[in-house]
Amino acid sequence: MKKKSIIIGISIVIVVLLGTWLMMNHNGKVLGSMNQTYTEPTTRTSTISFLGEAGDRIKFSFAADKRHENLDMILYDSEGNAVYELDSADKLVTYFNLDSTDEYTLSAEYRDFIGKFKVKVYKVD
Repeated sequence: MKKKSIIIGISIVIVVLLGTWLMMNHNGKVLGSMNQTYTEPTTRTSTISFLGEAGDRIKFSFAADKRHENLDMILYDSEGNAVYELDSADKLVTYFNLDSTDEYTLSAEYRDFIGKFKVKVYKVD
């Protein structure tokens, strides 16, 4: 009976450790994040910059309240070329594969914006 309890205990520990590891590595490496809230009309650009290599898979996790029609989320390369634009949605998870090794900038461009939004950028496998 004691052997059975030890085996069950070890199994539970392994499952918990494996679950924790999977949860921590599910999203990948965080490259940056933004979390903005404005109660007055605001016009501004906020950015996240990161180094990326050709072939890297990038995950964008975005959420905004319903009043974000004046908000554009655009990924630029180091020369200022727009390489990807996130779709307009209240909540969005999307992926993009980088074409070249470069420094990239995700730009949140908003005009007369009232509300809140948040975005996280991850490198995933």
